[in-house]
Amino acid sequence: MEFVDPVRVVVPTRLAQLLAQRCTLQMQGYQWAAANVAAARSVLSENAAGSVVAELGRRLARSAASTPGWAIVALPDRLGDEDLQRAAAGVLSLLGRPFYSIKQDGRLWIGGASSPERDAASFGGLGAQALHVDAPNVQRVPDYTSLLILRSDPAGGGASIVGDLQAALASLSDADRAVLRRPVFFEGQADGLLGVGDPLLPFPVLTDAADGGRPWIRWAGKLLGDSRNYDHLAVLQRFADALQLEARSVALERGQLLIADQQRIAHGRTALGPVSPDDAPRCLLQAKVSYEPDAPAQQAASVGAGDRDV
Repeated sequence: MEFVDPVRVVVPTRLAQLLAQRCTLQMQGYQWAAANVAAARSVLSENAAGSVVAELGRRLARSAASTPGWAIVALPDRLGDEDLQRAAAGVLSLLGRPFYSIKQDGRLWIGGASSPERDAASFGGLGAQALHVDAPNVQRVPDYTSLLILRSDPAGGGASIVGDLQAALASLSDADRAVLRRPVFFEGQADGLLGVGDPLLPFPVLTDAADGGRPWIRWAGKLLGDSRNYDHLAVLQRFADALQLEARSVALERGQLLIADQQRIAHGRTALGPVSPDDAPRCLLQAKVSYEPDAPAQQAASVGAGDRDV
């Protein structure tokens, strides 16, 4: 797996401060409040933020077929934790409506410090996490997911991994794709999630788009370890192998926001380093975004085809 140092979408300090000042973390149900979305988009349209909007659109807009499908946004690391969350939510609003699917004290940004008490491969655990999309087993897979680093791993581990689902799919045979279209696959549970519809178990890994656009690929590495999928394990393994060939590793620091279009990109992580009682553990937060075609970065996608990321 190749380690890359991609170009980051840099949010200038003054712009991030304005987002933090004019936005709050107030929610409307499971969604970031409409007043916050309006305030963030206003800030990002009135303060020489055109390059941020355009670059985010070039990398993540759905209307541009060749976008990389993921981006790293660099916010000023000197901002406080809550200000980082407000500014990051404002950036997400360029793509659609930020929301949470897992209720954690009613907060947009869920998560916190990594802990050995969590399952090693879970969000917030210390082990490696296989490539996956969040909530593959629901009616509406969240359009975008994002990870905000408040504190990186002091031991230098926990690099994020991104893998191009569509490129992996393109390498499979028609016969393998036909198997993946069958609604016979199982992965975990999906009870109590918000903004994603009802649980979908079993589900098809591959769902073709009705309009001929990109298909949805409901992938999770845990599919390989679920005994209910035993009859189709060979096909799942071939897809996992193809996806691994498309995987890239990136290191994230405080204030950096990884955004992935889940129609295109799976994400995971390498294992964190040894836990030391003298160091505060990595602190990672997550929020999701519902796609809105009239969101500023979606509208800015007319910049052209764009280059495929490394």
